[in-house]
Amino acid sequence: MKTIIPFLSLIIFSIFTICACHKKQDNPCEGLTKPYGQFLVKELIGDTAFTADTIFRDNYVQFQTTESYEGITWKVGSDPRIWTTPEFTLSFYTELGTLPVTFTGTRQPNKVCFPNDNGTYTSSKHFTLVEQVQKPFVTISPLVGRYKGYFTDNPADTFTVRMEYFDSAKYDVSITGSKNFYWFSNMTKGFVSTTNAAFAYPELKNGFSIEMGYKSFVFNYDSYHQGKAWLSHDTLYINYGDNLVGRKKFIAKRL
Repeated sequence: MKTIIPFLSLIIFSIFTICACHKKQDNPCEGLTKPYGQFLVKELIGDTAFTADTIFRDNYVQFQTTESYEGITWKVGSDPRIWTTPEFTLSFYTELGTLPVTFTGTRQPNKVCFPNDNGTYTSSKHFTLVEQVQKPFVTISPLVGRYKGYFTDNPADTFTVRMEYFDSAKYDVSITGSKNFYWFSNMTKGFVSTTNAAFAYPELKNGFSIEMGYKSFVFNYDSYHQGKAWLSHDTLYINYGDNLVGRKKFIAKRL
């Protein structure tokens, strides 16, 4: 009996396991969701696309589906063109304000799991274009401010970084590129710039210029000071470094 009981238990367990597997296989709809035509609007900065609903108009805008379809159509603002690819980019150098975008995807409907599925999935959203530097239309990025944070591999070592917007007739455009511009400072802690702008203007000595998005930016001062950053609510996130010098993440809260 001592050997029979464990053997019977094993048989009973196997039967239940087989039944459970068959039960899962008999439900082809488990884990499936009906498509809704979801898509993303992104702001392109350098080689990086950041999801955004407000975008500086001198940056490209990327539109991207989140699922696969057999047929695709896009309509953007009042543009008469129709786009038919899962992803594409547009420029809006002459536009300001809010524009609608509508996406429609089609594919074979799944009537088994979703009886009301007609194979056509449409959704719409809006995005807003604002000016980065041209007066008098400038909209200041909400990134401007001071943030205290740390690299996640050393949370005890905190320091404060700054995103500043400078606007003065004193700035020589041959040095700074513009009389009004953004400047990111103290990344990493105690950073001192060796650029001509830093030598010419003491207030710029601890930072460097960046490629700006409305709520995101990219910097590449040198091999050891580069990153991709974005603001979410009051928290600044930076993916810092590269494969050559190593990668790490910086997280900071607005002060």
